[in-house]
Amino acid sequence: MTVRQLAARFGLPGAYLGTTFANGATMIAVMVAVAGEAGTGWAVSAVLICQVVPQIALAALAAPLVDRVDQRKIVLVSSAVQAFVVLGAAAHPVTLVLISMILLKAIASALDAPALLLLAERAKQDNDDGGARSFARMDTARLVGSLLGPLTGGLIVQSLGVAWVLVVHAGVLLVLATLTMLTPPQRPAAESTSQSWWTQVKAAPQLLLQQAPTRVAMIGLVASIVFTSFYAVAEVLYGLKTLSLTPLGYAVLGQCFIVGRIVGSRLGARVTDHRARSWLFGSTLSMGLGLLLPGLVVSPYAAGLGFAVAGFSNAVQVASIRFIIVGSVPNALRGRALSTMGSVNQSAGLIGTTAAAPVLGAVGPAATLLVAGAGTLITALLAAGASKRLTRNANAPLEPVRTSGPLDRRGAR
Repeated sequence: MTVRQLAARFGLPGAYLGTTFANGATMIAVMVAVAGEAGTGWAVSAVLICQVVPQIALAALAAPLVDRVDQRKIVLVSSAVQAFVVLGAAAHPVTLVLISMILLKAIASALDAPALLLLAERAKQDNDDGGARSFARMDTARLVGSLLGPLTGGLIVQSLGVAWVLVVHAGVLLVLATLTMLTPPQRPAAESTSQSWWTQVKAAPQLLLQQAPTRVAMIGLVASIVFTSFYAVAEVLYGLKTLSLTPLGYAVLGQCFIVGRIVGSRLGARVTDHRARSWLFGSTLSMGLGLLLPGLVVSPYAAGLGFAVAGFSNAVQVASIRFIIVGSVPNALRGRALSTMGSVNQSAGLIGTTAAAPVLGAVGPAATLLVAGAGTLITALLAAGASKRLTRNANAPLEPVRTSGPLDRRGAR
């Protein structure tokens, strides 16, 4: 196996792990820094908005670049811009500078995830898996990075300060660029360049919505992310208030979902064309049951088990949805399809977080988890019904076409 093949198989997941690790460390460091300054209560909300909004808007509008340009160049330019921005912020880490850094970083990195995923999918070494194993490796790397990043960032900012977190981030970006450039070059898929940019932007979302299987998958993705956001909002109060856990106990409880996702991402590597729909239904159903459990049984053990089941199921669910979406679009649109999936993910998360706040205030943490679980179960049942209709329509025999004779009365009307 050549150096480029090794880089594609192991370097890309390592690069993805590094970038999610650095982003998690930087976010926790920035949140601690801005929350600690007097009179900056607005700053935490500003940081979150600056992180999410560019990922929603720019990732969709610039998505054609992922299919039209070598994905390695996208990651290289993004890494260089981000490194310049974070090192500049490290020189003067005050609140306004840190918020501006988060905004500029979000803009520069808007296409990083779809570019890295597309590189992994096109450089896959596994035959006839539709990229499932490549995506599973990338998902595992992302989850491990998101697990370790905030912890490391908290330790560094507590002992050395936020500036050193940003210096580490710049170093990780250099490694990311190096590992990405070592992967095999990918020739962009051939596509007519006579289309307007807006037409190219709309191409993937329109195709995903026109096809019934991908439309069902996208609707399931939105509903699942919305109800997962209910869980994310309720989790902290459920752990600290309802269960009366210590901060350390809450930290352990919070990792159950992440650990479940890491384990589930390995099963996601085995998703196939024949399994995708049934696994999507089963994982959505089990996720709903996992979220219902701590709402019905108020116990740290029930909560840990339920959150772990929900995380495991969510990983399989995402793998199934991605398999359906990527496998349903031509090669020339896969980058835009992945970018669309990311934008929908972020948008649904923002909607779910906004909707969960009044529900949490009205009914409390345990009941909010019940709402999340029940909503996920309803989504599973609706998706199963839609999938059955699709299968029935696909297998239905064609009706004979009458070429002569009187018209049927119903047809004549």
